[in-house]
Amino acid sequence: MPTSNVSSKKALRSALRQARRAIPPARAQAAAKAVAERVCRHKAWRRARHVAIYLSGDGELDTTPLIDAARQAGKTVYLPVIRPPRGRAGRRAAITRGVLVFRQQGTVLRRGALWVLEPVRGQTPVRPLAQIDLMVMPLVGFDGAGYRLGMGGGFYDRTLAGRGRFRRPYRMGVAHACQRVAALPHDPWDQRLDTCVTDIATVCW
Repeated sequence: MPTSNVSSKKALRSALRQARRAIPPARAQAAAKAVAERVCRHKAWRRARHVAIYLSGDGELDTTPLIDAARQAGKTVYLPVIRPPRGRAGRRAAITRGVLVFRQQGTVLRRGALWVLEPVRGQTPVRPLAQIDLMVMPLVGFDGAGYRLGMGGGFYDRTLAGRGRFRRPYRMGVAHACQRVAALPHDPWDQRLDTCVTDIATVCW
């Protein structure tokens, strides 16, 4: 990655993380509910039966209302799990070169490589990427061209780069309105969104 993009992404990431953490709890709760209502009206959501959704942290838009809505609609929910590259083990390998697999949400969760809760291995099945209809993606920022700024680990970019010719899953970002910027620095490997839903707008590309 060019040094200029690394530094500019890092600066933007810091500012946008501070902005979303500064949102008052009551307003953040209202935003999460508004986003869930908007998502439920989206054509891709209505058609989806197998949905990957992240569990929120660090000021990310709370996905609890969306997970509840998915269950009520009879959809199967899958959570991201970091998998180290083949033949490698340990936290460092998982963080620097790991990809995501999506395991059906179960009743027992554990802390993964990044201390994010994940379904316990062996308790619930993994769903192949090409068989997930819709992926709800976390983000730190997004722009008018559909580029997404993540936390810097590259997990979603590496994972989606491996989907090959498959059009699935549909890629949906969810965010607070303050996370939209005019333009993000981006690189050839950055995976664009198909749509992004905030508490005030739904933007499609």
